[in-house]
Amino acid sequence: MRLSVRVLSVVASASLLVACQANPGPAPVEEPTITTTATTTATTTAGEEAPAQDRETISVGVDPFRNGFNPHLLADDSALVRDIASLVLPSAFVGNQMNTDLLDNVEQIDATTVRYTIAQEAQWSDGTPITGSDFEFLRRSITSTTGAINETAYKAISVINTSGGGKTVEVVFDQPIADWQLLFRNLLPSHLISGNSTFQTALYDSIPAAGGRYMVRSIDRGRGIITLSRNDRFWGDNPAHVEVLSFHSVNSSSRAGEYLRTGQSSFMNLTPRETLVDTLNLVPDTEVRVSDTERTLELVFNAEALAPQQRAYLATLIDVPLAARLAGGRSSNLSVAQTMEFGVDKPEIPELRIAADPADDAGLAAARAYVDMLARDGIQAQVVTTDLPSAMEGDFEAIITWTQNATNSVTLSDRYACGVNLAKWCADDTTEYINSVLAGDIAFDPSWEQSFNQANALRIPILHESRVEAKNNGIVGPTDESWPGGIASASQWRKNDLAQ
Repeated sequence: MRLSVRVLSVVASASLLVACQANPGPAPVEEPTITTTATTTATTTAGEEAPAQDRETISVGVDPFRNGFNPHLLADDSALVRDIASLVLPSAFVGNQMNTDLLDNVEQIDATTVRYTIAQEAQWSDGTPITGSDFEFLRRSITSTTGAINETAYKAISVINTSGGGKTVEVVFDQPIADWQLLFRNLLPSHLISGNSTFQTALYDSIPAAGGRYMVRSIDRGRGIITLSRNDRFWGDNPAHVEVLSFHSVNSSSRAGEYLRTGQSSFMNLTPRETLVDTLNLVPDTEVRVSDTERTLELVFNAEALAPQQRAYLATLIDVPLAARLAGGRSSNLSVAQTMEFGVDKPEIPELRIAADPADDAGLAAARAYVDMLARDGIQAQVVTTDLPSAMEGDFEAIITWTQNATNSVTLSDRYACGVNLAKWCADDTTEYINSVLAGDIAFDPSWEQSFNQANALRIPILHESRVEAKNNGIVGPTDESWPGGIASASQWRKNDLAQ
């Protein structure tokens, strides 16, 4: 039996959220302190032990913040943004299961109609009811925003009808969508975010209201601290047991180790650095796990600007392992993408403009490295720093950015459907295939994309995102019973998460 111990992630995963598994947050940089409530046991008049008090604050170390906190924008997408969204924003489905906190019922009426019944008690943290207006706002915002996630599937919605005071929501699609359960996750408070033009920036420094167990109390970019507090208006069966979750950016491997060693932070969820895993493994009573996520740093060619032979030739000039090392700034714990082989003679190549987000250190480093690689072949190119929406709307020959892997029909469609994909690819046969996969007429096949890219040279994977998660089991203070969610999140969690 292969034994690998999984470390609790920055915040609770979807399944743990249902069981009220909230995750810890990071410690302050200057003289960080953590407020805890001692675990005490009271005795009831019947002689039974009363539940132990919960820890007041949990601290988690995370990567420095970049861009905003909108989980529906590709430019904002990150492990931290996803984790915060899962704690703060309500979703119709959690994993593959209906969210019984938000919904009383969900029913697929026919091949193109789904009816959601929102719980009467469901409300935002300012007391405003969660209604079909929030469903409609999300659909409208995603379909009108460049660089939104799951845009193709939301565009397949023809109308959203509401009744029963907004608590019954009937979603009608233009065509069957097999993975419709993936939609309407991380709903946003429509009454506090006005106008589609603000969708890209509205969540840059705050999430104005919460519909989950926690609410965002503050985002301090200067100090690198995000503070979540318990949402006292949460109506579900399992409210948060911890008063405050503090996420603090960690800028070095040595600091990450020191925070765990001294108990200033309980958990870490970080991008690997050259010595990070070695540092964390030395901390007594600490479990460490390294794993890949569903994101990849990619070189994406503009199909409108470059012919197939040009794309194929340019793809041969990127040294993927070297670009991955330079992008990651490390050689250890580096998940390098598989190199694609293209046999093609050199065509005429125009001067290239390669777009990269200045807030994305990895993408910017890879873009600069690629320009130097092209120069060795006599090809002139330059890096243009710009935000992702501007890059998608511009006339760049290529973009280097983090993307979501195709893991289902919805994410696949965003990568190749006309009008939404980074490569500006649009072809009738691809559209027909994508629509068939979306409808469930053809099963999602993860191997299709590799053969498609081999033939069309649109997207060249460079580096798969990896995460280092660490959990201090010894020095961090409270007993197992006082962790959020009880023993299941500490000692029992370790027993249940052994890989077979």
